[in-house]
Amino acid sequence: MRHRNRKGCGCFQERQSRWLEPTILFLLWNGWKHGYELMSEIPKFGFVAGPADPGAIYRTLRHLENVGLVTSEWDTSGTGAAKRIYKLSQEGKNHLRLWADSLRNRRDALNSFLTHLDHLFPDIDRA
Repeated sequence: MRHRNRKGCGCFQERQSRWLEPTILFLLWNGWKHGYELMSEIPKFGFVAGPADPGAIYRTLRHLENVGLVTSEWDTSGTGAAKRIYKLSQEGKNHLRLWADSLRNRRDALNSFLTHLDHLFPDIDRA
């Protein structure tokens, strides 16, 4: 069955910003990255269709830095303008672990709900 965008239907309109925080924390796990790197890597997780919103990414980075989950500094090593680079703090690593627990719980709840839906709609293609 193909989804038709019906008036009032928001089932495919989930806000991408909801997934930016855990995705950014994950991407910073292994070290320093600048915003453009994050923008190019975020879509591979499938939470956004098309390119990630730069404004949302930088707002999220500022928030994460303000609450101590991320640190940043200016990288002046290359040619051209200096770039702000970001790194996960130890608090950020701990916070990502909390996200992992929360996402697992959400996955389990969604799987339970989908099981109930499958009983209502046994003809749905689950591919």
